[in-house]
Amino acid sequence: MLLPLLPALGCAAPPHASASRVAPASTAAPDSARAASNVATFEAAWRLVNERHFDSTFNGVDWPAVRTELLPRAAAAADDEALRGVIRDMLRRLRQSHFALIPREAADGMESAARDAQRSGGAASGGPGDVGLSMRMIGDDFVVWRVEPGGAADSAGIKAGWLVRRVDDAALADLRRRMPAEMGERQARVRATTLAGALLGGPTGSSVRVALVDGRGHDVVRTLVRTPERGEPVKFGNLPPFYTSFERERVAAPRGLSVGVLRFNVWMSSVVRPFDDAVDAFRDADGIVIDLRGNPGGVGALVMGTAGHFLTTPDTLGTMRTRRADLRFVANPRLVSRTGQRVRPYGGPVVVLVDGLSASTSEVFAAGLQGVGRARVIGDTSAGMALPALMERLPNRDVLYHAFADFFTPRGERLEGRGVVPDEVVPLTRAALLAGHDPQLDAALSWIAARESQR
Repeated sequence: MLLPLLPALGCAAPPHASASRVAPASTAAPDSARAASNVATFEAAWRLVNERHFDSTFNGVDWPAVRTELLPRAAAAADDEALRGVIRDMLRRLRQSHFALIPREAADGMESAARDAQRSGGAASGGPGDVGLSMRMIGDDFVVWRVEPGGAADSAGIKAGWLVRRVDDAALADLRRRMPAEMGERQARVRATTLAGALLGGPTGSSVRVALVDGRGHDVVRTLVRTPERGEPVKFGNLPPFYTSFERERVAAPRGLSVGVLRFNVWMSSVVRPFDDAVDAFRDADGIVIDLRGNPGGVGALVMGTAGHFLTTPDTLGTMRTRRADLRFVANPRLVSRTGQRVRPYGGPVVVLVDGLSASTSEVFAAGLQGVGRARVIGDTSAGMALPALMERLPNRDVLYHAFADFFTPRGERLEGRGVVPDEVVPLTRAALLAGHDPQLDAALSWIAARESQR
């Protein structure tokens, strides 16, 4: 079972996808073969949702009526882009995350890129590249949140807290306004931020021009050359390739305490071993912080084993509900280390950091440990995009990305639309970023110190 990785794929270009404009669709009437292909593809997409959607009421949408309305438009579509527009219109009617259409060109091209990256260790010339810069929306501004040491942005002197105004010809202020009116505010901000980040990606060796405002209010422009995406390339089904990265560090906390911090960018099998090793390395730490900010999800089943590092009993972390059955996510207490030694699950304080870009599997993990009382969640409310989903090729070889289940926390709360509400809400501020502070991590360290002082 997969909890999807691209909650914004329906509106935004996938990471490293071309940002070039699409030529206007032809207005010529389709021939009979084209019309038949259109109908077969539309019907397949409609039927998959009709048969697999977890809610027989389709979130209040009259699904048969949608078919009646849109089928003639699909049949009349003169080209691929026109047909995709009709199918995306159909999916938007559901007003839910994890429904998207991936063009076959993108899916095929990304599969090829993944194979090339795996053969070259991720450093193939012209393969996926980035500039080492992450953004967040604070108010209406796109703000540099994190700069990767040694990356192109770092080399150009860009600092956390700077404002990002334009990426090449795209004005970021327009991104939020372009989101569909029926989209909720939180989801719109998630998608706008994801699209802004996608604009920074592109082939290794290519350049991107970024217009910013520095910490003193001065306009600056930097041309950044993309370097190879760091991490291990991973391919899963029809999803685009992802590069998994894992970091761990031991940091000082108040009262002279030592805290282990681990962070990773996506839930894939390649992060399991470093996660296990990190917990083993931090068994003597006064607390552990699991930083899931910006982590959009991945393979949902991984939460059961990773959560087991912190639980001594097989607690239920949540329930996945399909139209026909329920599946409980039960933690697997970890009593043996990866090297075969007998251990006890880590018993010290645990904090999970989340923000508005923490989605899907990250939300399941955070809500699960929060719901059984094992971790304190700190940060901003998560994305609220937690529908388990599948991918399937349509007759025209586009990929339909569709939810088949809903998810409920141990407290019986629905995650979709609501998100994980932190025990301690700590918003990001531009002033803190400019001063070199991470207020959410600081709050986690302070809570661990206060907790330890009571023992």
